Amino acid sequence: MQSTMTLEEIEEFILDRLPSILERDPRFVTFIEGIVAEKFPRRDEFARLLDELQQHRVETSEQSQRIEQRVERVEQRVERVEQRVEGVEQQIQDHRAETAEQFQRVDQRFEQVDQRFEQVDQRFEQVDQRFDKLEQRLEEGFRNVQSSIDRLGQRWGIRNEALFRQTMREVLEKSFGARVEERFISGEQFDCVIIDSVHILVEISASVGKDILRKLQRKRQLYIDETSIIPARFLLVVGTIHSHRANALRDAGFEVIEPETDE
Repeated sequence: MQSTMTLEEIEEFILDRLPSILERDPRFVTFIEGIVAEKFPRRDEFARLLDELQQHRVETSEQSQRIEQRVERVEQRVERVEQRVEGVEQQIQDHRAETAEQFQRVDQRFEQVDQRFEQVDQRFEQVDQRFDKLEQRLEEGFRNVQSSIDRLGQRWGIRNEALFRQTMREVLEKSFGARVEERFISGEQFDCVIIDSVHILVEISASVGKDILRKLQRKRQLYIDETSIIPARFLLVVGTIHSHRANALRDAGFEVIEPETDE
């Protein structure tokens, strides 16, 4: 009974007998070559693989160089961008500094404006004080005029208007520094009292009719149209006037000075 050979014994037998078998029978050579061709590349295939591997290495090297060049260009662009960013940051800092200076100048100008407003307020206070004094002087002057009207009314019933005008001129000009002028506009006579650029119109009459309101309104508008100055006051100095006409004139903004009646 034939003994069973192990795998190692079989391998040793083949390696020992294979060279003589290949020399004796060419078919084994062809058979072995076929097996080797299936399992391993031939020389030409191996050479081709080596060429392909070399070509792949060359291409990989070229790609690496291109990648490195692109990375270098990107780094250069990044560097330029960083420089531009630094420039922009510098411009922003300069702009902030300039803006701060501008705001400082604006604050200084506002302070100057505030100072000017304070000065204007002070001047307005001075003007108010001057107007207060002027009103006091006017009130005192018109009280004197009222007294003159009463005296003239008692003596002549205010018929002598020329004498009254002369009296009013003497009282206002010499006692209160006013300027009394007679002006003629569109054929109408205007008696104007001017004190510190304040114009006061005075109408003098012994008596008035029912159309006195319309007449005074027309004269006031004529004066405004001619001089472009709105009178501060318009006084009617009259010897006799009906009470309801005097009240209508006062309601329309005119002042009526008439002799006081004895109780």
